[in-house]
Amino acid sequence: MKLRYSEAFYSIQGEGRFVGVPSVFLRVFGCNFECRGFGQERGNLIPVEEMPYMTDPLGDKNNPDAYTSIDQLPVTPVGCDSSASWAMKYKHLQMTRTVDQVFEHIVGLLPRGRFDENNDIHLVITGGEPLLGWQRCWPELIEMCMEVGLKNVTFETNGTQEVKPELINFFNTNNKDIHVTWSTSPKLSLSGETNEDALIPEVLISMNQVFNSHLYNKFVVRDITDFDEVNKFYMTYQDHGVQIDSVYCMPEGATLEQQTLTAKGVAEACMKTGYKFSPRLHIDLFGNAWGT
Repeated sequence: MKLRYSEAFYSIQGEGRFVGVPSVFLRVFGCNFECRGFGQERGNLIPVEEMPYMTDPLGDKNNPDAYTSIDQLPVTPVGCDSSASWAMKYKHLQMTRTVDQVFEHIVGLLPRGRFDENNDIHLVITGGEPLLGWQRCWPELIEMCMEVGLKNVTFETNGTQEVKPELINFFNTNNKDIHVTWSTSPKLSLSGETNEDALIPEVLISMNQVFNSHLYNKFVVRDITDFDEVNKFYMTYQDHGVQIDSVYCMPEGATLEQQTLTAKGVAEACMKTGYKFSPRLHIDLFGNAWGT
């Protein structure tokens, strides 16, 4: 089996339940959403052909000055801040490796070659959308990582792709040795995606079928306007019997400057509504760059 991915790197978790935890991140290629509404006026989307990942001249592999690696790409303030992990224009920059090779890459990032050496380093599988086309790879990769001490794995997912029975069975067979966190980030209309496409309770129910797992929602919001929609998502999940441990709201913004504009208002809205506030700590520390 082979896996196509944009990058693997060692950093700290900047969002959600495990903020501050040292983690290896594996960013896979491919997504079913584009989220081009972020950073734009509500309801007034830039046409697809004018989005930065479409117009970037250095994204053309036939350009003699084209990018030669993912870490050269700018993080744009409009649309998805990780568009290079799914935009076909950047497909030639992705790595296609066997699961064995991906494992070797991950182990090479660990400070002492183990997840549990004087620590509890986590594995975070993100994207793109890690449950879209790569689920067949996760049992083999995670089993290898467990052999070097992995105890905690987080899937950062948009909540639209059901967990396949084979992956559920793998985790349930190994539930005493590995803890799974489903960091679900359903996309509100602010993202440019529709509720019809983004709100699929049955998907989260499939995640609940994994024993010894933890599921939380993490919504990207701009201001108090978005909290009625957060309520709608949360109540719909509750009505369908989804077990949700926590709900976080995270300020919109791909850059530190954008975060500064939205963070205080979102924190105040969280205090009014009772939802938890999630920072984007990695942006505060490193800026929004690849490999952080």
